[in-house]
Amino acid sequence: MPERPTEPMQELSEHEAAVFGAELGGECASVDLHGMTIREATDALDASLDTEFMAGTEVVKIIHGRGEQKLRKAVEALLSTHQLVEYWRGSNAPTQAGAVTYAALARK
Repeated sequence: MPERPTEPMQELSEHEAAVFGAELGGECASVDLHGMTIREATDALDASLDTEFMAGTEVVKIIHGRGEQKLRKAVEALLSTHQLVEYWRGSNAPTQAGAVTYAALARK
């Protein structure tokens, strides 16, 4: 019989739980930044985050693609300082890893 873990399971934060649900295919808003310059992408993402916050959206799926990772780095830099973003992380889903980032927004 397998041994039971002696330490309690770590609870997911509210934001991580929301992102995890979206990552598993739950409904969430998304913005696709493919084909945009870094400036166009950061402007579009900033506008999308503002719009989704006003709509009461909990999680935004940001599709930046893999490529040379320039867009991913710009997205991460913006999310790290954006006042409406409480939590963000890259997707762990095999088909999305390196190409998608999820952001959990602050509550109104």
